[in-house]
Amino acid sequence: MADGFMTRPSKQISVQDRLAEINAKLQANPNDAQALIARAAIYRQMEKYAEAVADCTSVIQTQPNNIQAVLERGIACRMMSRFREALADLNQVILLDPGLAQAYHHRGQCYEQMNQPEKALVDYSKWIQITPDKPNPYFKRAEVFMQLKQFDSAVSDFDKVISLAPSVAASYQLRAIAYYALGQLDKALADTQIMVSLEPGNPSYLHNRGVAYFELKQYKPAIADFDRAVELAPKQVESYYYRGRAKAADGQLRPAIRDYNKALELKSEHLAALLHRGNALLELKEYDQMMKNDDLLLELDPKNADVHYRKGLAALAEKLIDQALRSFTQAIINRPNFASAYEERARLNMMKADRSGAISDLSQAIKYGLDDPVLYALRGRLLKDSGDFAGAIADYNKALDGLPESFELYLERAQMHFKCRNFTQAADDFVHCLETRPNDVGLLGNLGASYLEAGQYDQAIESFTQVISLDRGDAVSYMSRADAYMAKGDQAKAADDYKKVAHSSGDAPLKRLAEKHLAEIVAKK
Repeated sequence: MADGFMTRPSKQISVQDRLAEINAKLQANPNDAQALIARAAIYRQMEKYAEAVADCTSVIQTQPNNIQAVLERGIACRMMSRFREALADLNQVILLDPGLAQAYHHRGQCYEQMNQPEKALVDYSKWIQITPDKPNPYFKRAEVFMQLKQFDSAVSDFDKVISLAPSVAASYQLRAIAYYALGQLDKALADTQIMVSLEPGNPSYLHNRGVAYFELKQYKPAIADFDRAVELAPKQVESYYYRGRAKAADGQLRPAIRDYNKALELKSEHLAALLHRGNALLELKEYDQMMKNDDLLLELDPKNADVHYRKGLAALAEKLIDQALRSFTQAIINRPNFASAYEERARLNMMKADRSGAISDLSQAIKYGLDDPVLYALRGRLLKDSGDFAGAIADYNKALDGLPESFELYLERAQMHFKCRNFTQAADDFVHCLETRPNDVGLLGNLGASYLEAGQYDQAIESFTQVISLDRGDAVSYMSRADAYMAKGDQAKAADDYKKVAHSSGDAPLKRLAEKHLAEIVAKK
């Protein structure tokens, strides 16, 4: 509805009859200005714009300020894309009558056709000021807001249109599109419901409602709408394509492929249908058919990164590692911000023991939007193995934000904190791990060591005592507890523990160290 809403008279005289009537008048009086203007309007209706311009010009030559003639000529010039002449005439009309709504209407349309939407907005706003109770100017301004992607403003204008003309389906259609762009899918669906209720046999409206259902993941009603749409319009390509999407999302892969095939019969270069048919074939593990599909797609779109990514997944499924690596690399070349391709290539680099390549690819995957705790954990482990404990800890912090129940991540972070001499943080993580494994001798020993290094001697003694209660033969824990007692200045208890190590340990170096400490205690007495 490029010109907004139109009303139709109940009784119409044919254009030819009207033209004949006016021609008869002009035969009698060739200079009849009103007849010339009326004939120009008919010529415009018949798309004979040059003739309309000629008639208006005849009037203007004798009556240069005849508003109707100048307006009609301006409209005809616009229809012929003679925008400079159209603007000159429409500007003159507005100078002569600043309150003439039609002039702002058509000058706004002229600006639209000249790709100057901001100027069109000004004229449509003026049109609204002159006729605030008419739906047409709000509709035209809303269309421009849509073009400028100012969807909130478009919705506001469509609200006004609908309040003034509630039975026009096109308004609901465009408002639904605006709601869709704003992510307000429930409101978009509500508008498509009204569209279909107003015109239940309109296949485009059924299609649009199907798309709204699809986006809301309501696949069965979406499929029903697409069924009806293609029944009414068997060559409506997008309805077959979207029905395929809905069926695939509903787990009906083979019926989905049949719909993609139908879409491609009607439009052989439908890239999206080829892309999603390939996805369905990949999911069905029909790799040969997928490759044929993707070869066709690459002929049409040689730099399609999604195709190379999918080829990589298929190669990976068949354990063709080098081929998969090449495909993921090509996907990245074609789309340098392809986060998932970096992730897959990182995993392959890990398989090939290319630690630096894996770290680099995981960093790119995270940079380009994969905020996945698993990826942070993977990169953290690689950084740990490369000796970058501080970087690893930072990644483990991120990983644990998303995986707070992971015992292994807490344990590994505790170990890295210990290596970085962050003994208090290491102790906190070992305590957390002990909530899961309260009698784990190794964890208790590590906790004791963290407390000892942090100077928390009482807590260290308590931890080593727990270890000893679980394993009386743990010489290292006796030795460490003795060190904690010594640090506290309790030489008697320290000596008792050193004696136990000196008398019973089978570890010769440890035994000698205990004997040395005992000798030092004796020397101090």
